[in-house]
Amino acid sequence: MRKISPKQKYCLAGVAIMVAVSAFLFSKTHGAKQATPAIQPVKIFIAKEADKSMPLEISGFVRGEDRADVAPAASGKILRIFKHEGQSVKKGEVLATIDANVSDAQVAAASASVDALQKTVDDSKKYYDQLVDQTKNDSNSTDESVKSSKRARDLQIQAAKDQLVAAQGALGIAQASKNNSTVVAPFSGTITAVFGREGGFANFSLPLVSISTQNSFEIETYVSATDGRSIAVGTIATMQTSDGRPVSGIVTNVSAGGDTQSLKTLVRIHIDNTSDSVYLGDFLHGEILTARIEKTVSIPRNAVVSRGGDRVVFVLDEDNIAKEQAIKTGSENDGMIDVTEGINPDQKIVVEGQQYLTNGSTTKPYESN
Repeated sequence: MRKISPKQKYCLAGVAIMVAVSAFLFSKTHGAKQATPAIQPVKIFIAKEADKSMPLEISGFVRGEDRADVAPAASGKILRIFKHEGQSVKKGEVLATIDANVSDAQVAAASASVDALQKTVDDSKKYYDQLVDQTKNDSNSTDESVKSSKRARDLQIQAAKDQLVAAQGALGIAQASKNNSTVVAPFSGTITAVFGREGGFANFSLPLVSISTQNSFEIETYVSATDGRSIAVGTIATMQTSDGRPVSGIVTNVSAGGDTQSLKTLVRIHIDNTSDSVYLGDFLHGEILTARIEKTVSIPRNAVVSRGGDRVVFVLDEDNIAKEQAIKTGSENDGMIDVTEGINPDQKIVVEGQQYLTNGSTTKPYESN
């Protein structure tokens, strides 16, 4: 084996050192490149203060402003029904007839009761007048005993008269029931519902027919109590039918607690039907512009993501570094959502690409159109 000289040893050592240094520098440079965070492209939206007026969605079925549930004045068998759903009627027109046999019996009984009580009143008056006369003619009677007899007479007669008045009232009701065995329309309109059938039984306490006006329409809709406080009578409503026909209206009544079950507010809206394009039973949907109670920021709905049950958005600072920001939201309309807390106007909000972001992510933003 040939012996290596000292000069050769130094040369080999130098080569080894150069290789080691080169490898170190290469690994350091390569590792630094890998540690450089990727720049994530994201679409952003510049937050803006919400409009002072806020659209409130509404909907409802067209009904007549004047409508009534018509019940017969007497119970009995339904003999005829002359009008059916969708038909027009005039005021006083006959809608149905009821068998009045039950009313005949009621009238006879009430009349007999009135006759009996009238005789009782007459007999009581004669009897107590005689008692008063006897007291006057009694030599031992005093003024006070005469007055006492008169008071007793008046009380007894008045009690009999009260019973007579009650019986006369019952007779009047029975006679009215008999006379009103024919059900008539209280006003001109359209039949919207019939709740009985010929040969069936009609109850005087239950509606037999529903009728609604033909030329004065409205819808009834319910809103939350909070929204109801921001609606004023006279507010304009813009709506459309299910087939796209435009309809306008005006708020005529706002009734707090109109729905006792849900405690929502009932809103009645008069329909402008000068073009005769709306009909009873049409379904309308649209909105009312209400005054916004508090200042809010409006952003697209798709900017909001859920993290652990909280609503958050990603905002970008002046260096386009992403930060997760918790927010509180309000109402939504047409793809936009109101933010009441957590965002200021003019902040850059990420609306696409949030799924790739974490706190501190570097981004390359481009604005949405």
